Parts: sequence; structure tokens; C-alpha cells
Amino acid sequence: MDKKTVKIIILIMSFILLTTLAIASCSSEEAAIAAGSTTILGLVGIWIFFIVVFWAAGIFLFVVWIIMLVDCAKRDNSEFPNAGESAKTMWLLIILLTSGVGAIIYYFVVRKKMPRKA
Repeated sequence: MDKKTVKIIILIMSFILLTTLAIASCSSEEAAIAAGSTTILGLVGIWIFFIVVFWAAGIFLFVVWIIMLVDCAKRDNSEFPNAGESAKTMWLLIILLTSGVGAIIYYFVVRKKMPRKA
């Protein structure tokens, strides 16, 4: 495991440990229930946040993918940097097979360097 993963695991484990200590230190049953439900709601909130972030990133990458795919399809073969006979085909395959990542690479390597002629 890399250091970032270990840090995330340690953070989650410390959150669980602190919650357990808070519940164990409660003097009444009602306080323990309140502390437990607060913990569960906090974890659910974190889970919902990550779902929203990943959905937003997915929609963004899909839109960028479509835009770059259309741009690549409309370009003439001579409008690509280091244009060869199959530059357009190669870029279409890269964008299609690698989806969002390929579209971002296409944007920086082709579209930003050589804007399409109107």
C-alpha cells in the first residue's frame, strides 16, 4: 500500500476509535445512543459527499469525451500535429478506447496546440 492509502485508513480508524471512546464514556444509555447515531450520520454524510463528487466527475469526463470526439471527427487529417496518413484514425481510437482520460490527453496534445480552423 502507498502512504496515501495508509493515511486514509489511519484517519478512518481513528475516527471509529474516538467514536467508540465517546460512546463508552457516556453515563446514560440515551447519550450513548445519541453519540452512536451522530457517528452513523457523519459516515453517511461522508459517503454521500463522495458519491456526489464521483458522479460530477463522471458527468464532466463524459461531456469532455463527447466534445473531443466530435472535434477529432471533424478535423482534417492535416490539422493534427505531426500529421501522418493515419493520425485522425489513431486519435479517434485513443479517444474511444480510453474515454475521459484519452479526451483530456487529446485536448492538451492536439486541440490546445492546434485550434481547428473555422
